[in-house]
Amino acid sequence: MSPRRASSPRIDPRMIAIIGSTIPILSTGCVKPDESRPWSTRDQSMSTARAEPTTPPRVIERTMTAETAVREPAPSTGIATETPTEDPIATEPPVTIAPPTLAGDTPSDRAGSWLRQAIHDEYPLVRAYAFEAMEHDPSMLLEFGGNGLVDENRGVRFVTTMAIGRTCLADLTPLVEPGLLDASRSVQAASIFALRELGQPVDPSPLADMTMGEDPEVRGNAYMVLGMLQNASAIPVIDASLGKGMRLRNPMRIRITELQAAEALVMLGDVDDVEPIRAALFSPVEQGELTVLACDMLGRLQDERARPMLMRLILADGNERRPPEIRVAAAHAILRMPPPWENGLEQVILEYANAEDPLLRTQVAAALADAASPAAAKALNRLLEDQNSIVRTAAAGAILERSAADTEPPGAPFEGARATVPD
Repeated sequence: MSPRRASSPRIDPRMIAIIGSTIPILSTGCVKPDESRPWSTRDQSMSTARAEPTTPPRVIERTMTAETAVREPAPSTGIATETPTEDPIATEPPVTIAPPTLAGDTPSDRAGSWLRQAIHDEYPLVRAYAFEAMEHDPSMLLEFGGNGLVDENRGVRFVTTMAIGRTCLADLTPLVEPGLLDASRSVQAASIFALRELGQPVDPSPLADMTMGEDPEVRGNAYMVLGMLQNASAIPVIDASLGKGMRLRNPMRIRITELQAAEALVMLGDVDDVEPIRAALFSPVEQGELTVLACDMLGRLQDERARPMLMRLILADGNERRPPEIRVAAAHAILRMPPPWENGLEQVILEYANAEDPLLRTQVAAALADAASPAAAKALNRLLEDQNSIVRTAAAGAILERSAADTEPPGAPFEGARATVPD
């Protein structure tokens, strides 16, 4: 398998629960964030992870979390309001008792056969995973992408639009253009990205207004798109929005959006903004979902200076042992970085391939996309037949991603960052 390129955010569900560790605190872990950043994590360091062991509620968190209702501008004020006009992407994945029907002689063929079924699933997150997975088989996305662009769920429309932009499927340009007028501003942002990637002269200025909005979903997606467009002139746009608005929003959701802003700034060349992401690796117990998000970001950014911190999360034992979700996220982050890799990283992930919790199996399936061993391939083939349809879809995407990585030429261009599904 060829070395992995820098990748982009996925839509994997995240369950977080912190159990603790005993490894000594590394000097590199105590990060003093920039005091000039109002969104910086000023009071956190590695030492915050040394709280008493707890078993907090499991939190489902995708890289791009969203509120559960569609928002539309109020006619008179332009202020975002919540209008539940569509079902959100639910938090509990469905279970299928009957085994799936998988056709084909190769793992890729079998994965593709499932994805063709998954795009018609009644559960929106399954459809979203399926259209994102098709990014690794552009011919399949070309054939079925139009279905995702008109899906009733805005999250599915968002994911499909982003995938079309990243794969530069010019034949779908006429189908993407109506997304500029979509009821969801997240879909509008995705459409701006996709059309610019497709060479269309689309005005990106609405993204600046989105970064100042009150909706964390829209703001986070706008940050991500600005980072992906790779235009350094967006740095002052993002900086101007930090610390502004969202005063009535959930503090955790605001913190996630701030980390998304930090990642976008690093992608645009402002590398100092990696510090708050590193600091988030050692968030307090009750904010454990930030640790998984930080792992994901640092792996995506290929921040090799964070490797010792990530290894600490993996190796911690005793009262400070991290839960499976964090250990898998840390191991996956390192596997996204250039080799050589530390021994045993794949085994950390494979350890949970048969976990009882389907959300953890989903996370494992996504992580195995970057694991090259025959044992990883065998585990993915097994997960492709999982009773849970989200697990199956994540496994199908990982199989196609591995296959694409095996066939892509050396020195293939950076694919950009992958924004993720709003609810």
